[in-house]
Amino acid sequence: MRILPICSVLMLVALLGCEGEIAPPAIPPSNVDSAPPIRDGAYAVYETSRTFSAPLVPLRRWIEKDSKIVAAMEETDRIKKPVAVVVLKGDWPDVNAVRRLEFSDGHYVLERVLENNIPTLFRYQVWNYTSAAGRNLSYAIGQQAWESSESGGAKLTWTYRLMPNAAYKRPFVQRFVDSDMRPLMDNALDRVQSWAIEAFSAATAPSQN
Repeated sequence: MRILPICSVLMLVALLGCEGEIAPPAIPPSNVDSAPPIRDGAYAVYETSRTFSAPLVPLRRWIEKDSKIVAAMEETDRIKKPVAVVVLKGDWPDVNAVRRLEFSDGHYVLERVLENNIPTLFRYQVWNYTSAAGRNLSYAIGQQAWESSESGGAKLTWTYRLMPNAAYKRPFVQRFVDSDMRPLMDNALDRVQSWAIEAFSAATAPSQN
């Protein structure tokens, strides 16, 4: 089964933790058909991209192997990493498949695949935040888009769109995106880009034999 990086919610589960802690649920969520309808509206958005010298298909496979974007993120007091993943519906990452992520603080989210066009696009919806994020977010849409460059390399563009559960919360959610998600996403892709330079340079280096 193909494994995609768990990038959809790492920086979302601790949103608004300053409002007070919420105890993790005693029973993990499993309501796979409860995803909110996707709608037009004022999302909080951040998008970042990096260009790689590696060709598109090998690059995407390499990034997905061992969840390299996740590995490039450092856990903080506000941003937790996943410690367990359970597929609840379908065959991940097929369209409409649903999985549950458990984080190091004991909280959960659900995630479903919206599109998976190999090798150019992966879109997913995240909802059912059991942490403090659930006080303010209805859902999020994540997207990773790949395209070939004229030089024979590839470009990865990573986008998050967060839908507040009330319109008046959008400015605050956008401030969180700008102050916390922006550096997290940028730093992660910087590290992945650095790793890719080393990995693909080694793969194409001439043999010494």
